[in-house]
Amino acid sequence: MRPRVISPEQLNDLLDKLAGRTALHAPAKVKDWTEFRRVRSHREIDASRVNTKQPAKAALFPPHEVMFRYDRSGSTAEPEAQAEMVLYGVRPCDAAGLAFIGKFFAGNGPADPYVRTRREKTTVIGLACSSPADTCFCLAVGGSPSGTRGMDLLLTDLGGRYVAEPQSAKGEALVRDLPEPAPADLARKKELADKAAAAIPLRLDTAGLKRRLDKGFEHPAWEALCLPCVNCAACTFLCPTCHCFDVTDEERKGSGARIRVWDSCQFCQYSRHASGHNPRVAPQSRYRNRVMDKFKYTVDQVGEVSCVGCGRCIVECPSGIDVRETVEMLAKTLPEK
Repeated sequence: MRPRVISPEQLNDLLDKLAGRTALHAPAKVKDWTEFRRVRSHREIDASRVNTKQPAKAALFPPHEVMFRYDRSGSTAEPEAQAEMVLYGVRPCDAAGLAFIGKFFAGNGPADPYVRTRREKTTVIGLACSSPADTCFCLAVGGSPSGTRGMDLLLTDLGGRYVAEPQSAKGEALVRDLPEPAPADLARKKELADKAAAAIPLRLDTAGLKRRLDKGFEHPAWEALCLPCVNCAACTFLCPTCHCFDVTDEERKGSGARIRVWDSCQFCQYSRHASGHNPRVAPQSRYRNRVMDKFKYTVDQVGEVSCVGCGRCIVECPSGIDVRETVEMLAKTLPEK
């Protein structure tokens, strides 16, 4: 698939056409932040921020969803069919999060039909990061400011024009009639990518960290690292890859619905058994679980680290916890053997 060049005017026209024929979701300003919302015109889009407050994952794995409806007669009704959707302005870390969510919910058995259908119906148009925030660390966990994983089309802003790189047939269909970039355009794209990568100094041996975590569950280093955490769950609800959920049945006057909602391992009741026993009753153990999940448990389950380095947890933590400092400390402190 060959890269193309698209002007800002052509991009705006494309976005307006997409908004007219399908559900276009893009970063939109809300108070002093941005979040993915359905937009009707390119004029509503604000892609000036590095990250939205909430990740793009909500498009595939919503905070709450009706799985089906039922009544006492025993009849059930499936939710409405998923409509076609376009996600625009997705940063590489968020797109990698979408790829992880799709992989995790595919599992080793039958794939989750709700997540699978949404991904099949969604076209992801990404924006490369030319100026990462000081809380970004995607390179440390295998990502890149110009990464293409999870995208159908990646746009790189050269200033006055964009290089558009299709990653799937859906992405190619959007730009196939546009001209190919000149050598100078590709050179400028590489220059911007190299500059963005150089702005992220942290590098992390995630395989080495995994080996240390395999043996470090009971290490005393956790006590000090976990102490600041207040288990508010902001980190998990703003994470592009956190995937915990609860399922409840809500009934009224003989009819009801089965509803799936986001949950968090940071809540005290999350791991409580029906017997009343709670293996993670101590607040510190819940923070440890989150770190272990990101850098060990999902590696065991699906073969990859589930942190994409977006930095949202660093920005929003009320206790000032910086996960980069946590993993660097663990990498230095926990024994490898």
